Amino acid sequence: MAAAQPPRAARGSGALMHELSNDGARRQFEFYLEEMILPLMVASAQSGERECHIVVLTDDDVVDWDEEYPPQMGEEYSQIIYSTKLYRFFKYIENRDVAKSVLKERGLKKIRLGIEGYPTYKEKIKKRPGGRPEVIYNYVQRPFIRMSWEKEEGKSRHVDFQCVKSKSITNLAAAAADIPQDQLVVMHPTPQVDELDILPIHPPSGNNDLDPDAQNPMP
Repeated sequence: MAAAQPPRAARGSGALMHELSNDGARRQFEFYLEEMILPLMVASAQSGERECHIVVLTDDDVVDWDEEYPPQMGEEYSQIIYSTKLYRFFKYIENRDVAKSVLKERGLKKIRLGIEGYPTYKEKIKKRPGGRPEVIYNYVQRPFIRMSWEKEEGKSRHVDFQCVKSKSITNLAAAAADIPQDQLVVMHPTPQVDELDILPIHPPSGNNDLDPDAQNPMP
């Protein structure tokens, strides 16, 4: 006797849950975009920048750089969001796909989302031949967002925050100075980078607590 087939609803439950998760991720990212990310974009634009590179750290991450021997790979130009909730959101590749789609819809350019190593504290200093020091930092794997709000090369350029719906640019600028403590943001100037696809190669981290499949930046 042939085994009974599961109901159609049960057979399609995986696809249904996937779509429900996508819908939920879109709503959640739109909230994160307005409350956490847009204030950094506004601050960058007001300082004359035309792109930003944001690293998402957890609430418990501690960044303690040696003033005499800071990291040498340009991390000082990154902006930081301390938010375990946003970190967990970007843990999934599917959520990063949804976020990239939302950013594209809002008119942003050169969007890159993925995982990269970020230096947290100095572990030790080695002396190279000739007396030149080599500083070794502890790196953790954390999500990043990199994007620009300028038109593509060869077209007219202007700042266009199409993602602003319920708040004006003026209100967002004010909000940038009044971010809740659980969304503490450390702001740094962003660099002018010509090749956004190339990320610095950092030493492998021993604190990689993200999914192995989520390690490579999205194309």
